[in-house]
Amino acid sequence: MLCVVAFVVVLVLSAVSARYRRLLGRAWGCAWRKVTFRACDTTFRDDVKSSLLAPLAVRAPRLVTPASIAIEVTAWLMVLSLVVSLFILGRSGLNLFVYGTCDKQDAQSCSLAAEMCSIDAGPIGFWESIGQGDVVGAFGNEFASLGETFAAVPSRLRDWDAADYAAADATYLGGYTSGLPTALEIIDPGCRFCAQLFRNMREGGFDRTHNVTYLVYPIVTDDGPRFANSPLVASYLTAIRAYDDSAGGPASGADWAILETLFTQQNADGLDWQIWLNTASATEARAQLHAWLGDAGYRPEEVTEIAELAASSETAQTLAETRVVVEEEIRTLAIPSLVAGGRLRAGLVDVDTLRGID
Repeated sequence: MLCVVAFVVVLVLSAVSARYRRLLGRAWGCAWRKVTFRACDTTFRDDVKSSLLAPLAVRAPRLVTPASIAIEVTAWLMVLSLVVSLFILGRSGLNLFVYGTCDKQDAQSCSLAAEMCSIDAGPIGFWESIGQGDVVGAFGNEFASLGETFAAVPSRLRDWDAADYAAADATYLGGYTSGLPTALEIIDPGCRFCAQLFRNMREGGFDRTHNVTYLVYPIVTDDGPRFANSPLVASYLTAIRAYDDSAGGPASGADWAILETLFTQQNADGLDWQIWLNTASATEARAQLHAWLGDAGYRPEEVTEIAELAASSETAQTLAETRVVVEEEIRTLAIPSLVAGGRLRAGLVDVDTLRGID
């Protein structure tokens, strides 16, 4: 592998100095034969090794043989490192194109990705598996994950229609306006970037140029919900839509009123409602949701009915079906995500971008 390493070195040096370019053809010839599992038919490899060992042969001849072995081992390690680096670079680039993040296991850790609350996907990473001594599992998981990414490439190249993923009882920010395109956001009520996206939509007038609806997706980790009360809020938002839909009248908009309060307003102590909700107990959170329902015009008995519906198996089933849509059909790893203008956008979308979406 010495000739492969030498070719890479000569290639870099020839870019900055003409004196090395005459060696480039010999280096490539030797390297190409090596990577195609043929013996190098030039003296280039020997010339390189001799130039490295010559000073040592004069001073300590007995060290030439072990030094020659060390050079070969080092060359192998350098080539292996290069191959691994190229693989990681290619995999990260593919993940960035498909999922909007270079790391599927920890989407928000990618510095090239948009700001997001990540949906951690798949098994543990390669090095974590190696650390646990599971070498076979490490490579198996890595290639399985890569296969899933390749399989998702066609879906990222097609034209996305937000209406295809909207809930059957979908409600729209500010009400539905005939003739406007549909936009779908995927949100977790506890994620601060969802709150920022809501504010960006308001600032950019996106809700006036699109029929904006949502899928609520509480992020769940191995330790439970990422944000403790997000499942509770999700169940109430879902129950409100189902309750209004069963009544047969127009949607009350109470779900959007709760989201707007949660994402844009503060409590009497000057604390953002979203921050408060993420630290409140379930009892406190439920009581506050009931208060917001009352503010939206529901009578006490109606609030009770919505609370019962939120705790029902029907609502749990609806949320489970939403999770399938997000994970298996849309396949996003980022919260928030926005389907609009024929594209899926992973992570927070800024005001200028929102203004440019048709």
